[in-house]
Amino acid sequence: MNRSRFLKSAQEPVKAILGDRLALVGLFVLLSIIAMALFAPFLSTHEPLAINEREEGSLFMRSVDGDQVHWLASSPLGEVTLNAADYRDGLGMAVGRDGVVWRYAGGGWSPLETPITTTLNAVNIREDGATLVAGAQGTVALWSPDDTWQTFEMPEPLSVNGIAWRDDNTALLVGGGETVWLLNLVSGEVTSLESPVGRGFDLNAVALDADGSAWLVGDRGIALRLDPQDDSLSLERLPGNRELNHIHIADSGAGLIVGERGTLLVREDAQARWQSQSAPDSRAMRAGWITDEGHAFAVGRSGIVFEREPGGEWQLVPSDEERHLRALMVTEDSFFAIGSDRFVNRLAPPSGEHWFGTDHLGRDLFSQNIHGSQIALLVGFLGAALVVLIGANVGLVAGYFRGRTETVLMRTVDVMYGIPFEPFALILVLLFEPSLFIVILAVSLLTWRTVARLIRSQVLSLRERPFVKAARVAGASDLRIMYLHIFPNVMPLVFLELAIIVGVSIIAEATLSFLGLGPPQSISWGGILHNARLSGAWRDAWWWNLPPGLLIMITVLSVFFISRSLELVANPRLRARR
Repeated sequence: MNRSRFLKSAQEPVKAILGDRLALVGLFVLLSIIAMALFAPFLSTHEPLAINEREEGSLFMRSVDGDQVHWLASSPLGEVTLNAADYRDGLGMAVGRDGVVWRYAGGGWSPLETPITTTLNAVNIREDGATLVAGAQGTVALWSPDDTWQTFEMPEPLSVNGIAWRDDNTALLVGGGETVWLLNLVSGEVTSLESPVGRGFDLNAVALDADGSAWLVGDRGIALRLDPQDDSLSLERLPGNRELNHIHIADSGAGLIVGERGTLLVREDAQARWQSQSAPDSRAMRAGWITDEGHAFAVGRSGIVFEREPGGEWQLVPSDEERHLRALMVTEDSFFAIGSDRFVNRLAPPSGEHWFGTDHLGRDLFSQNIHGSQIALLVGFLGAALVVLIGANVGLVAGYFRGRTETVLMRTVDVMYGIPFEPFALILVLLFEPSLFIVILAVSLLTWRTVARLIRSQVLSLRERPFVKAARVAGASDLRIMYLHIFPNVMPLVFLELAIIVGVSIIAEATLSFLGLGPPQSISWGGILHNARLSGAWRDAWWWNLPPGLLIMITVLSVFFISRSLELVANPRLRARR
């Protein structure tokens, strides 16, 4: 008989849920969220805590508004890093990784198809528009204005980092291991020049001087000069010994060399000596440009841009993004800065790659929200089970035994009502350490008080019923009466409270995690909101706040719809009102 009573008590909530449309909607939503939690590793598009990077051909343009100068980010040139650029007489070229080449003409950019797949590091345009590009593994190719390509065979597969046209048929190439090559484009013959250093340093850039000689710069502050008469190389002494990344010499002879740790070497004219100048930032500079009048520019890591008026001090100029800038291209009316390396894809709005966008560390928010359901449901169901277990037993004992036992237990409940939830959880965290166990413990130790009161009030009525008295006369023990005769009759109320407490536990966990009291290494919806608040971006990055907030709301509402139908089982009087 007791077994049938238990089965009947368990069947009634199921029938109540199936007979209520809102409860069915809530059950469907809750089961969907449970499935999301169970299959989170398969549903996630990225590792939830992995920092996602992206790559693009960043493009910045110099903008002047009155006295204010700013470098504004334009639409990127594809999704590949660009390493070098050059411009001459209406034609511009930018080259980069995987053989990518972009052409600038008529004020717009367009990609060029190339037969090259290796990374390109250098580009130089001849007066007639023919463009020589070079890069990794000894790659050297010539583009002609009729849109054809010609490749050249180099003596060794060394990286070529710089190009300079000596005349219409000869180009000077420099690269790794102090490589210096003279390429005859008519015959394809390559002549190797011997470096006077001989220590295998990399040469990073080359530029022709006003007198026809060439300057070659590279690692450890190395500077070589090529004599145009006999093609001999001589070692020149420059201030400092830091890595030199780029050199530019204007037609007037003014020159600029940039390098590591904000290195800036300036020559005001062809007869002057190279002088080291103070930089407003110590980050690596990758490219420089100086005009005939001495107006100079330098760009480098993290979107750093320097500018200098003729004879003035270098100034740090603001730019839109912290992209690594690698090249400068100056046209008749525009200044372009081009990059970049891979960078953290932080605070990216929702896209096809990141459905819910990314956070301030570039982590995928869709994957975090998917995994956050695991903590929410674990705390919700486990916390609710412990709350009902504690509350139901306290209520049974208090209502059945009454007297001093009831007084002690219910006064304990009254004391628990006087303890605020958040300060209590904070004390637990201070006494121990933030963990999932502490969150569940905080929820369980305080939330059972309401369940205990409700169960006690129900037991007070049931203990006086004839079937309880009959069991007592038959010699049944107190435990048997409580758990086999009274408890089946309060099970509808237990199911109702269980459903309600699931929602309360989910909100409690989200609250604690939002306050920073949740498990530090776990991902939860409240923790996502906590990170958004700490980052300071939560007012602008709506995609960071909205999904976890909606998921918390939807989950709690689904549990509320289910508990709404269970009220009919716990309180049959409500059926007459509906």
